[in-house]
Amino acid sequence: MHLPISRRRFLIDSGNAALGASIAGALLAACGGQSSSANVEYWYGLDDGNQRNYMKAHDIDAFNKANPNSNINISFKPTADVDRLIQIALSSGKGPDIVPTPGPAYALQYINANLLLDLSSYADKYHWKDKISPWALDAGRVHNKLYSLPGSYQTLIIYYNKTLFSQKGWKVPTNRSELEALAQEAQGQGIMPFIAGNADSRPSSEWYTTMFFNHYAGPEAVYQALTGEIPWTDPVFVDAITLLRQYFQKGWFGGGIQQYFTNKFDTLDSAFGKGKAAMDIEGSWAFSNWSSYFGKGNSDMEYDWFPIPPLREGVPSNLYALGIGYTLSIKASSKTADAAATYLDWLYSTPQRAVQETADINYPPPPIPLKATDFPSNIDPRVKNHYLALNQAASQGNFGYTTWTFWPSKSEVVAYESLDKVLTGDLTPAQFCAQMNDTFQKERAQGVVPPIPKGRI
Repeated sequence: MHLPISRRRFLIDSGNAALGASIAGALLAACGGQSSSANVEYWYGLDDGNQRNYMKAHDIDAFNKANPNSNINISFKPTADVDRLIQIALSSGKGPDIVPTPGPAYALQYINANLLLDLSSYADKYHWKDKISPWALDAGRVHNKLYSLPGSYQTLIIYYNKTLFSQKGWKVPTNRSELEALAQEAQGQGIMPFIAGNADSRPSSEWYTTMFFNHYAGPEAVYQALTGEIPWTDPVFVDAITLLRQYFQKGWFGGGIQQYFTNKFDTLDSAFGKGKAAMDIEGSWAFSNWSSYFGKGNSDMEYDWFPIPPLREGVPSNLYALGIGYTLSIKASSKTADAAATYLDWLYSTPQRAVQETADINYPPPPIPLKATDFPSNIDPRVKNHYLALNQAASQGNFGYTTWTFWPSKSEVVAYESLDKVLTGDLTPAQFCAQMNDTFQKERAQGVVPPIPKGRI
């Protein structure tokens, strides 16, 4: 199943992606073993009744009908509570057979507590290396054993008001100088270059840390820092945060630093849809949002998207920083692990079904190879083009790393809380990077840095 990642759900997950260390350290997995029963328990966080019905019919019932010897029993839980409920249940030796988590950093803590099953034998049996993107498998490997699979994936891109661009004769920028010239031109005409604000949720600031680390410092530098080869105090990261601060100081983001901390999403989105703002740096999840602000009944304008251009010479173009919406694992003590693995294999073996869900209810697909012919006729072509481009770049290793997926929990907090202090002048870029480095090195020593897949480096 594919979690419908709205920006709000994404922020909720980001803010709650860490198990308490004392609890995680105390968790012990019971001995597993297969049972003649093939009833697989699966807990899933979802609030919307229509989406629950759709998922029950298209994922659970469809699988059960095609696999009469296996039965997936899904229990829907409130999205705000599901992670806590699973944590409590697993800590007492109970809980679902199929275990979703908000991301690799969260899954790692279950792995360290011996609560998740090694899926390596199932990966061999079902040939997952041919069905699932290599980076996605690598993101779930710890000590050469596979423990989790990404249920969905995402990236940061730039959405733009296509109608406004046409009216002004603006072209989509492909490098830093073109991006800066466009921002300056828009601002000079009284148009906000980029909508931006974190009044609704402070963690949204980490979108910009992710953008400038990957598209200025570059994916190679980020990979080296995440794997401990270089420190976060390297000048390339300091320069990246310095450039980020300069863009904010120019008033290009949200109208200025003071406004940034009071801007609300709905107000910004409305301005974007009406042509009062030109662009938005946001994740794949925002596609589900724009129908409320563009098109018939909302405005007479249209939007589109383009990849974030390189901000420094040597950084590749068409680069996408990968993020994982959630992961799927099997409980180590599950007595129906074989049936659970059959269900996981089914999820990653049915691309047409997966992208049909993307078209019908805005569910992002899992990281599987996708062809243009896999997509249904009713899908938004912008969404289709996005996932085809993201899929191609990821398969070629042309990817970076989002903070909410590949940073350990405390370092991720630095990515947004301390960045806010850079914007207000309470920290310098060098001090920000020093805080990031100190926090990260401590977490790395504790063994809580999630697996880091290697791209084309």
